[in-house]
Amino acid sequence: MSADLLLHYTNILLIFTSLFFAFFLFYVKSKNRIGNFFLAVFLIIRTVDILPFTFNLELTPIIDILRMDIGAFFQAPLLFLFTLSTIYSDFKISSKHLLLLTPFIANTILLLPNFYLANESEQLLFYHNYTHTLEGKLSYILAHLQNLFYIVVTFVLLTRYKKLLFENYSKSTGINYKWLFQMNMICLLLFIFALVKNIYRFGSHFGFISILRFSTSLIMLGFTCWLILKALNAPKLFRGISSNLQLASILKAEKTTPETDLWDSQKAKLKEFMSEEEPYLDSDLTIKGLADQMQMEERNLSILINTQLNLNFYEFINKHRINKAKEILEDTSQSKLTILEILYQVGYNSKSSFNTAFKKATGVTPTIYRKKFQKKEFE
Repeated sequence: MSADLLLHYTNILLIFTSLFFAFFLFYVKSKNRIGNFFLAVFLIIRTVDILPFTFNLELTPIIDILRMDIGAFFQAPLLFLFTLSTIYSDFKISSKHLLLLTPFIANTILLLPNFYLANESEQLLFYHNYTHTLEGKLSYILAHLQNLFYIVVTFVLLTRYKKLLFENYSKSTGINYKWLFQMNMICLLLFIFALVKNIYRFGSHFGFISILRFSTSLIMLGFTCWLILKALNAPKLFRGISSNLQLASILKAEKTTPETDLWDSQKAKLKEFMSEEEPYLDSDLTIKGLADQMQMEERNLSILINTQLNLNFYEFINKHRINKAKEILEDTSQSKLTILEILYQVGYNSKSSFNTAFKKATGVTPTIYRKKFQKKEFE
C-alpha cells in the first residue's frame, strides 16, 4: 500500500474521530465548558484543514488561502486557551485575549495588496505560486514562530502551575501536570514535523512530503484518540486553581520582611498547631484551609512554609503524614491495621503516592518498615 493511500485512510479516520469528539465536547456537561469549547473548535479547524486534500475538494483561491491561514494561526492559540481554562478554575475570556488574533490579522494585511485586493486572474496566479511568493514564505515563517512561541509559553505556564499546586495543595498533583505536559510535548512533535514538511515544500525535494504528511496525520490521530481515552477514564482529572494565587517567592518580595523573632514565633505556633490538631489528616487540606484554622493570613503562612522552612506546602504536609504513618507502623499494638487503612488514616487517598513518599523518606516500603519494628519487639 502506497504512502498516499495510507495517508488517505488515516485522514478519513482522523476526520471521523475528531468530529465525533468535538461534538461530544460541545454537548457534554462539564464545569469547564469554555475549555471544552476551545478544544472542540481546535479539532474542527484541524479537520477542515485536511478535508480538501483528503477528498480532492476544489475550493476557490480565497477560501483555500483562508482555510490554510485559519489552520496555521488558530490552532496554537486555541490549545493555549484550553490549557489556561483547564489550569485556572476562574478563567474567563476577555478583550485582552483578542491579542491572540494579532498574527492572523498581520498575515491577512500582508496578503491584501497582491491577493485579496487583486483581480481574479492575479489571485489565481498568486494562489498557484503561493509557496514561492514572498508573502507565502513570510506567512509560513510567521505561523511557525507563533506556534513555537505558544509551546515555550505553555511550558513556562506549566512550570508555574506545578509550583502553585505544590505550594497550595496537599494531595498528589503530579498527574495533573504530567497530562498537560504530555499534551504540549505532542504539540512540539507536531510542530517539528510541520516545520520539516514545509522546509521540503519550499525546496525541490518533494519525495518525502507524503511520508511527512502521513506521519503528521498519524501523530494527530494518536493525539485525538489519547484525548478521547483521557476524557473517558479521567473526566475530572484536572484541579483548577485560582488565577489570583501567587508563588511564595513573589509574595515575599511584595511584603516587608518581618523580624527574626516574629518568624521564630510563627514557626513555633505552626509546629504546635500541627502537633496538637493534626490538620494534615484531612486528605483535602489546602494552604487556605490550614491558614483559616490557624486564623492566619494565607500569604503569611505560604511565605513561612516556603521560605523559612524551605518546603513547599505539599512537602510540608506529607512530611507530617509520613511521620504519623511511621508512628503507627512502629506501634505493635496497631499491627492489625493494614497498610491501606493506615494510608487513609494519615491523609493519603492513593496507595502508590503513599508508598512512593514513604520510600523516599525512609528508604524502604511501609511493609518492610513495619516488619523491622515487629522483629525488634520479639528480640
